[in-house]
Amino acid sequence: MPTVPLVIEPDPDEPEFASVLVDATIAGRAYRLVLDTGAAVTQLDTDEYLAGLDVVGHDTSSAAFGGRATDPLVTIPGLAAGELRTGAMDVSRSDRPTGSRLGMDILGRHRCHFRVDAGILDVDPLPASPLGYDLLVSARGHPYVELRWPGASASGCWDTGAGPTLVDVAFWHGHPELFTAAGTVIGTDGNGEQAETPLLVMAGPVIGGRAFAPHKAVAVDLSAVNSTLDYPMDVIVGYPTIRQADWLFDFPARRWALTS
Repeated sequence: MPTVPLVIEPDPDEPEFASVLVDATIAGRAYRLVLDTGAAVTQLDTDEYLAGLDVVGHDTSSAAFGGRATDPLVTIPGLAAGELRTGAMDVSRSDRPTGSRLGMDILGRHRCHFRVDAGILDVDPLPASPLGYDLLVSARGHPYVELRWPGASASGCWDTGAGPTLVDVAFWHGHPELFTAAGTVIGTDGNGEQAETPLLVMAGPVIGGRAFAPHKAVAVDLSAVNSTLDYPMDVIVGYPTIRQADWLFDFPARRWALTS
């Protein structure tokens, strides 16, 4: 069973938020990438090697603050992260300083056991028991889970690339009893755009039959990005939520479960 070590990098301004990173090599060169189930396509910040590769297409993506970006696609000979190996594949090459990302074009081929708090991603483990929940996956490969509270429920895009958990402002305003104001924070989305956003403490939801503890989140207007999605989201389930459990996603079989 291949394993991939994870590097957890806390946000310097809000330690409850963090980036989940993996170290990889491509053509003998070292790269550090965000582990990003919210990215449909693996993206690499351009360097001398990548800049010399032929463009074979383009990919357009949306980010949390509503912006859209189109980047060239180039073909790499393969990627190695821990014991995970790929063959030749097309990746997005970004000339913007947004951070390299390992996306669902790689992760979506596998059964993935995300043990974020332990710093481990297990690839294609054999489940100890049948996985208990159907997994909703968008056309772009993004996984979704349901969050429940007494009298309320939310559709959440499960996004290891999100340092905070994000809540749509419409959901926050529609369910103010679930949130407590905690100031503001400067956030950066996947396209590198920054905005000052309300910082909240979110009441602990039930996900996958398990009660989660209250934790911090930020409020963002997701209406623009939702207008581009086949499955609009109320919440982007990020690091403060994800780290509270171990998650086993069988992406090809569209099944998932919590394991601890």
